[in-house]
Amino acid sequence: MESILSEALSRTGLLYLAGLWLLSRLVRAMYNISPFHPLSHIPGPRLAALTFLYEAWFDLILGGRYTREIQRMHEVYGPVVRINPEELHFNDINFVDEIYATGKRKRNKQVHFLNFLAGPVAEAMVGAADHDHHRLRRSAANKFFSRAQISKLESGIKELAEQLCTKLIRLGTKDGKPLDVITAYSCFTSDVISGYCFGEPFGFVQQEGWEPNFRHALNALLGPIFVFRFFPPLRLVVDAMPFLAKWLREDVRDLLIESNEKMPDQIRKARREHEMGITPSRPAIFHTLVASNLPEHEKTDRRLGGESFAFMTAGTETTAWTLTVTTFHLLNKPELLSRLAQELDENNAINLSWVELEKLPYLRAVIAEGLRLSYGVTPRLARIAPDERLIYCGRFQGRDLTYAIPPGTPMGMSTVINHHNEDVFPDSHTFQPERWLQADEARRRRMDASFTPFSRGSRQCLGMNLAYCNLYVALTALTVRVLPRMKLYDTSVEDVTYDHDLFVPMPRRGSNGVKVVIS
Repeated sequence: MESILSEALSRTGLLYLAGLWLLSRLVRAMYNISPFHPLSHIPGPRLAALTFLYEAWFDLILGGRYTREIQRMHEVYGPVVRINPEELHFNDINFVDEIYATGKRKRNKQVHFLNFLAGPVAEAMVGAADHDHHRLRRSAANKFFSRAQISKLESGIKELAEQLCTKLIRLGTKDGKPLDVITAYSCFTSDVISGYCFGEPFGFVQQEGWEPNFRHALNALLGPIFVFRFFPPLRLVVDAMPFLAKWLREDVRDLLIESNEKMPDQIRKARREHEMGITPSRPAIFHTLVASNLPEHEKTDRRLGGESFAFMTAGTETTAWTLTVTTFHLLNKPELLSRLAQELDENNAINLSWVELEKLPYLRAVIAEGLRLSYGVTPRLARIAPDERLIYCGRFQGRDLTYAIPPGTPMGMSTVINHHNEDVFPDSHTFQPERWLQADEARRRRMDASFTPFSRGSRQCLGMNLAYCNLYVALTALTVRVLPRMKLYDTSVEDVTYDHDLFVPMPRRGSNGVKVVIS
């Protein structure tokens, strides 16, 4: 009898706690849409202000489609919209330097956004929410990504680009089978960044085929990002996964091996070589970081392993996708390829340095247009001004707008929306390198201001110079040696058109990628 009573009381207690939790959620939701909320004066859907479930419907249920919904909100509500209970989104490039500030103006990251990171990667620079914490981590790596430092890598990047071209021609003409070019390009970009991180590339370009490569681990990393963002406690599962490896899908196992074994092993190897006084023959980021003046808790195998995985991820996919998008459009419009090839031939571009290649106007325009339509990362990148009250002034439908933004408010922009601003980039979905050559000075300033593939501010993409070097060197080699022999195979513009977010831009579901044959 006593045990039955105890069980009944425990059930009652659990129901009571659940009721209290539900009541607290309801009270919070009502506060979110009340006049007392500090963002109550900002327009937007009431349901979005009420609960994060509105965002979850588009990203978690429909699959990465909230950016498209945000774009619709701007059309209805204006240049500033409230997109969830705590966050604002802006569609006015004049405000970009307030959101993504530089210098001593602090900008934190939003925890809600960072919740998609799990495992060792959550301890990387990209996962640092606090401005000062991020600055500490970034300061140790900044010097490795200066233009001067990247120029020292150029000969190695050129060598890998030549090996990529030779392999594409050899395998393409050997069996005539269609190839998804991003697989080949990702082997090149992975070898560049891995060689810089650890002193030796992973060897994806030199191996006989295109498999294995780093994309399998990357795809597994990106797959659950929305689940983790809206159910953060599930991130703890990632640390338990090594014990469940034999029951997991192959791509998830690949991710675990890369993040929990291979990357920490590389860090341990770098640490041993430093302790033994061995200096790598090539520049190596992590050989230097293990010996840096970072605090010891910032140099653990797990944290630096997560940092190296983050570097590999950022250095592989975005540049490979830009090369893929650019390749498609050049092959789809042969007249553009002919013009680019002519410029490269007339200037003996294959023998020019990166700095000299940047001075070729049509090549520069092609790369800018490729970046514009490949975006970098596509979700909004929210920033928080912890100690500033910002004032936004703008216009919408003939009305002047003034909004006060309270300190601590997450604010963001989306590259996809910036790059498809029809007032700045007319016919924005069309690949038109000429737009960068024909613009007058005023329009060019607006285009440059709206061009955000590497974001802006103190948290701008660390690897921007490396990405540019890769693009100039690789596209030159490909245009001279491979693209004239390449043809699209069962591929349309939909296969490179942005459809939804998975942190990186994704084409329509069911796309088989950009496939080519080489003669």
